[in-house]
Parts: sequence; C-alpha cells; structure tokens
Amino acid sequence: MEAIVSIITELLRAGIPLAAKQVQLIRGAPERVQSLQDELQFIEKSLNEYDGAFVKDNKVNEWLTQIYRLALEAKDTIDTFKTEIHTQNQRTRVARLLYAWPHGTKLRKIALKVDMIKKKIEEIDGYRKKYCVDGQVVAKPKRNSEWLEKQRREVEEENVVGFGVAVEQVTNMLLTTALKRDVVSIVGTTGSGKTTLAKRIYGSISNQFQHHAWVFVPSKYKMKDLLLAILLELMPIEEETSKLDDVKLGEKLRNFLQGKRYLIVMDGVEETQLWETLEKNKVFPNEKHGSRLLLTTRSKNVASLASSSSSRIHNIQPLDDEARWELLEKLVFKDEKCPQELVKIGKQIATKCAGLPLAIVSLSSLLARNKTYGNWLQIICKVTWYLNPQDSQPSFGILDLTYDTTIPEQLKKCLLYLGVFPSGFEIHARQIINLWVAEGLIEDPMRSKAEEIGKRYLEELNSLSLIEITRKRSDGGVRTFQIHEIWRMFCVFKSESIGFLQVHTEFGSHPFIKGPWSWRLSIHYDLRYILSNRNYLPHLCSLLCFHNEDSLDSNRLTLQCKHFSRLKVLDLGSTRVSKVHGSRKSLSLLKYLKLNSPYLSSLPRTLFSLPNLLTLDIKNTSVILPCLPSGIWKMQNLRHLLLPPHTTLPKCPDHQKRLWHLQTLSTITPNENTAALIFGSKFPSLIKLTLNSQDMEQTKRCLECLYKLHCLQKLKIINPTKFPTARTSFPASLVKVSLVKTDLVADDVMRMLECLDHLQVLKLLKKSIRGPKLEMTPNSFPQLRFLFMEEILVKTWGMGDGAMGSLEELTITRCHELESLPKQLWQLHNIRQVKVNSPSQCLRRELEQPSVQRCEVQLHF
Repeated sequence: MEAIVSIITELLRAGIPLAAKQVQLIRGAPERVQSLQDELQFIEKSLNEYDGAFVKDNKVNEWLTQIYRLALEAKDTIDTFKTEIHTQNQRTRVARLLYAWPHGTKLRKIALKVDMIKKKIEEIDGYRKKYCVDGQVVAKPKRNSEWLEKQRREVEEENVVGFGVAVEQVTNMLLTTALKRDVVSIVGTTGSGKTTLAKRIYGSISNQFQHHAWVFVPSKYKMKDLLLAILLELMPIEEETSKLDDVKLGEKLRNFLQGKRYLIVMDGVEETQLWETLEKNKVFPNEKHGSRLLLTTRSKNVASLASSSSSRIHNIQPLDDEARWELLEKLVFKDEKCPQELVKIGKQIATKCAGLPLAIVSLSSLLARNKTYGNWLQIICKVTWYLNPQDSQPSFGILDLTYDTTIPEQLKKCLLYLGVFPSGFEIHARQIINLWVAEGLIEDPMRSKAEEIGKRYLEELNSLSLIEITRKRSDGGVRTFQIHEIWRMFCVFKSESIGFLQVHTEFGSHPFIKGPWSWRLSIHYDLRYILSNRNYLPHLCSLLCFHNEDSLDSNRLTLQCKHFSRLKVLDLGSTRVSKVHGSRKSLSLLKYLKLNSPYLSSLPRTLFSLPNLLTLDIKNTSVILPCLPSGIWKMQNLRHLLLPPHTTLPKCPDHQKRLWHLQTLSTITPNENTAALIFGSKFPSLIKLTLNSQDMEQTKRCLECLYKLHCLQKLKIINPTKFPTARTSFPASLVKVSLVKTDLVADDVMRMLECLDHLQVLKLLKKSIRGPKLEMTPNSFPQLRFLFMEEILVKTWGMGDGAMGSLEELTITRCHELESLPKQLWQLHNIRQVKVNSPSQCLRRELEQPSVQRCEVQLHF
C-alpha cells in the first residue's frame, strides 16, 4: 500500500508542474497572439522598406523570402486563433462547457505555434546579421506624387516612335488595288509593339472601308465569344443573337459581310486552329470587294497559314538605337529637349532596353522622376541587373523596376491581385473593387468610402498604363477592363515569389508551396484536384475559380465548405457546382461569396446569416428564394446583395435592426413587406436598388416610399409597374434611372423624373414607355447627360426650351414608331454624339438631311 501511495505521490509531483505549464499555455494564448500581432506589424513595416529597394545580393533576397513566408504563417496562426475564439463565443453556455477541453487543446496548440514562430524570427534575424551585408541594399528614392500625372497614358500612345516605316509598309499591304480578300500579319515578340502598330494603322485607314471591327483574342478564347465580339463592333446585337451557337453566329457574320468591303483586325491570334476553323466555316467572305484582315501574332506559323505569301507578313524588328533614344526622350521630357549633359547617358540607358517599346516605356517612368546626371548614373548601374534577372522573361526586369519604384504603395497589392484572372479576361470594375475590399487591400479604416477609393485606384492603374479600359458605363465610369498580358504574367510570377497568391492552370499546376503561407489560390482549370488536397484547404483564405469547359470539373460537383475553416473569399464563377454544403462555423470568416453556376438550385440557410460577409452574389444561379431567410438581418457588415429573380425580403424580427452598410440590393421582387422595410429606413446607406416587378400595386407602394432612401443614386425597375402620383416619392439624390419593360405612360414618366435635379443618366429600354407623344417641359432634366431609348412605343417627341441643357450623348435603338427628333435637340451646346440604330423610315429620311445635323451622328440601318 505504501508503495502505491509513493508512486502516486511521485506522479503528482511530476504531473502538477506539467499540468500547471499546460494551463499557463492555455491562459497565455491571447497574450501570445497579441504579442505576435504586434511583432507582425513591425515585420510588415520592415518589408515595406525593402519593397521598393534594389536588392542585388542573393542572400538578402533569400532572407526577404523567408521573412515573407514567416509573416504569412504568422497571419495564418492569428486567423486560427480568431476563428477558434469566434466559434467558442457563438456557442451556448452549455456547449461552451462541453467543448471546454477541445477548445483548451486548440489554444494550447496555438500558443506553442506562436512560440515556434517567434523562435524562427530570432533565427532568421540571426542569419541576416551573420551572412547578409546591409550595404548591398540600396534604398528606394522618395516618391513624388506629382509625377503620377493623368496624361502619361496619352503620352505613351501618342509618342511611340520608330514605327514610321512599319506603318507605311503595312498600310501599303492593306491598301493595294487587289480586289480579292487579303490577310496581312504582324509578327513580333511580347512587348515589341504589335498592338500599338496595328492600332495606329487601324485608326488611319478604317474609314476607307464600308465596315470595320477590332477584336482582341485571349489566349483561352471561346469561338462564340469571339464571333459575338466582332458582331458587336459591326451591328447592334439583340438578345436572341447572343443565344446562338458559334456555327449560327458564324453564318450571321458571314451573311452580314457578304457583298461588302470590310476590315477586320484580330489582335493576338496565337493558334493555327483558330484560323483554320474560321476559314473552314467561311466566316469571312472571300469575295472581290477589296476586303482585308489584319492579324497580330507571336507565332510565325499562324502568319504563314493566314497570309497568302511572305510579302503579306510584317516582322517587327527591335527599335534601332536612334528610335530607342527618340522614344525615351519623348516619354521623359514630353515636348522639351533633353539637356546635353544627359544625352550620352540617356542613350546608354535606352540601348539596354533591347529595343522593346514596353521596356522603354516602363523605364521612362523612373527617369522622369529625377532628371539629374547622378540619379541616371545610379539607374544605369541597376538597370542591367533588373533587365537580366535569372529565370525571368526578357522585359520582366524592367517591369520589376517599375513596380518597385513607380507604383504607389497602396496600389502594389491591388495590381498583383489582378494576376488571379486568366489571360484576356474582361474584368468587371465592381467585382474587382469588391474583392479588394474583402481582401483588405484598400486602405479605409472606417470602410465607409472603400468603394470610392477602389474607383480611384482603378483610375491610377489606368493612368499608369497598367490596364486598358474595354467598356465604359453609361455615366462614363469604367465597366470592364483588361490587364496588359505582360503585366499579368509579371503579377503571377511576382505574387508566387512572395507567397501573395498562386495560379493553377490547365497547362500544369504550379506546385503547392510547403507550409500554410500560400493562402490565395486562383484556379483556371481543375477544381477537383484542389479540393482533393485536404491538407492544403484548411489554410486557404481565398479561392477564385474561372471555369473552363474542357476541364474535369465540367461535370457537376458538390462543394463541401467544412474544409475551408479560414476562407475569406470564395468566387466559384461559373464552375458547375450543383450543391453547396457548409455550416456557419466553417464559413464564419467569409467576406466575399460569388456563385454563378446555373446548375445551383439550392443553398444552405446558414449562408444568409454569416456575420462578416460583405458581398453575396448569387444573381446568376438557379436558386429559388421566394423569401430570404430571416438570418439576413444578422449580417450587419453586408454591403452588396445580388440575388436571383423573384426573391423577396423577409420581415425584420427586431424593430431596431437595420442593414446599416448595405449599398447594393439587386434584384428584389416587392411584396407587402417591402414598402414597410423601406419606410422603416432599414437600408439607410443604400445606393443602388433593382426591383423586379411582379405585382404592379406592390411595386407602386414600394416606389411611394423611396424618398426614405436618402443615399439612393441608382434605381432600376424591370417589368410592368405603376408610378406613384406624388412627384416627391423619388429621392432627389437619384443620379441614374433605368426602366425595362415597365409599360408606363410616357407622360407619367416625364412628370415623375423631370424634377430630379441630379439625374444624369436615363435609360428607357424595351417597351418601357408608351403613348402618342413624349413631351419634355421647358428647363426639365437640367443635369441629364446621357439618354438611352430602346424600343419605346412613342411616335413624336417634343422638347421645351432649356430642357436637357447638359445632354452629351443620345442613343436611339429600334424605336420603329418614333418619326422625328425635336429641333431643339440640335441647339444643345454640350451634345457631342447621337447614335441611331435601326430607325423608322421617317426618322431615317430626317437624319439624312445635312441641315439638321450639328453634332456627330452615327447611323446603323
């Protein structure tokens, strides 16, 4: 017995200190995590100091890489702690007691992980002191914000030199007297100026052809999208046309071009199969009308196949020394001449750019900031290393230099994030801004103006010639854009080198980096392969998918969200997901969710109660939601809610509850509850509202309460409805109104909208208004800048003096009953463009009279 007592006593003596140590670890976990978070802030500030530096020593680069990885591992650990604390706090009191042991075990593991990371930090810092020489890191120069002038993009496009002979040669190829259809190809490497040359030629000769179109061919193109893009350049596209398959679209394009003289430019044709398919289907009629096609490509095989002989192929040569210097001088000094003391060194710098215009344009940004001999001497010492790094594209070095020294700090990560999109992808401005906000890449502590800051970021990226706007909104804002291909490639390689994100493509997966620090992932091909990696998924914070019809995930799949414990961004695009399973616990950190699969017909109710969600976009799914779950009122951080048609809002269970931050609500079907919610000011920050009218009376009641939405700027109404009788029902803050298939009396619409002093954009689409006459009273619509009318059922249009005094652009499409335009229209001082597509015979005859045309008029009959 004494022996047993002795053994127990010894066990207690050994065990009590051990248990006390474990308890100390658990209790000290929050303090340890806070300490790590404080240290992480210092690490990130240190990395920012090196971010714009010229690091020449490989040992310093290795040290920086290890610090990057460790910083991301620290973030991962902090997120783990926050998730565990949030999960425990969400449990009931009884559940907390039941889960006390596993909760304590997890906190203990987190505390041990923090200690391990801190030890690694000390070790890595020791390596730096032992092996790295600080003198080999050259600090970046101070940023001059004035240098980021808005005109830089225009200067680059207008002053690209060295193409004088090339322009003349290719133009002569295209404008020969031969009547047979001919194909001319421009061949050159990435960054050699193929597109710039083609644009200059297209702008100068396109008006000599009856019809002309420019289309960009992405590396992963779809024939249907390509044919639609060409048709959009040539004619207005109806909804029925967009539903045709590629064979029918090819026939439609061929029928349109037959018997006409046309010029088609295809920018970026890199596969022989594309041209073979177009020729096989006889998309471009080969008749004797003098038609021409101009291709740009990196592939000599494409050029040889498309062009009839080598005399129809122009190979772009690198700029000679004189042209390199001329281009660099123009970009750096604008209309001035280079000082004599900088000419010699300037020519030496230009020579190092290997004759690539893109490299010269990028380097000019750095030189223009400090036009002194000493500064340029430093640059020429560094530029050789930047232009020729190992394992890099020829001009990546100069892009790296531009990234480090020219791009403002707040834009760097936003630019790198564009690498998640596939080649040639048309990026929606609103989507990328919402992603930036969810990822925390926009600096806005209060998060009240984050979207506006995001718009400014896009403007800056455009002014720096990093992106190209492809479509604008009706109010002139950016709708879609593309990132230049060489910059996209740079973003992918740069992001992967610092662990910012990874891209998985059909051409082979970039290998997963060991450890939890590769936490953003973009998939361009096979989703199943990623989902099978269970060790990787728990560390993933962002997952974006871009569906490819040839990928293995073309078959429908079920997404199990229980594996994504730290996911903040989930964008499945059009990936064929038929079911989504996930609990509130597993998705508690989610901030951005976008599901576009038309095969998705149901969603777990837990998705509509996620406390941290900022954007929920399920508008293109087949989910049927007669009424949203009431949990939506718990989503107090929600900013953008985009829903499928026929969705109604639930009653608010708490009189005090409001969705304070909601800015976008689309598309809602008004019911007996909607008007009460609007009248009760449940959406005090709402900016954009789309209503899908199913019951005209319910929609009318809803519209009668809109004056309660003091921040509302954009209103869209779809399907037949009735307008309120009170003219004050609509808020004065409205900037844009769109009516689609509303079947409203024209007089009622004018009476309601003409007094909106801030209205700038008005869209009357698809039989939205009817009546014998559209009458605008004197001085009405004072701020209206853009007016769009499509298929309105109105015969005559009258304007009083002073109406639409700010109008800049008018577009009229398929208004077959409209017989004339008001004479006052041609007296407006600001109007610069009138587009008329498929007018009535009466209106056509009127517009063909030169006496009525004061501004530019584009007609499509």
